[in-house]
Amino acid sequence: MSAGFWPTLPLKMPYSEGMSHWWDPAWWIFQIVVMSILLLTLRRVAMSVDRDESSKPSTSRRPGVSRTPTDNPPTLPG
Repeated sequence: MSAGFWPTLPLKMPYSEGMSHWWDPAWWIFQIVVMSILLLTLRRVAMSVDRDESSKPSTSRRPGVSRTPTDNPPTLPG
């Protein structure tokens, strides 16, 4: 097995002429485009979720606990 730049399967097909030279770069370009679209989409979703959360009034992030600015924290004797 030769150590080339482009990754290949470790199997050799008998009596095969092999794949065209354009296939490996085309595959990697396709992967880069798909992953870029995926990352940009996820970024857009995350930014919209953050934008929605920042527009809501400030509340506690713990479920079941609502806290207003007039609530005082509990004090401990001592």
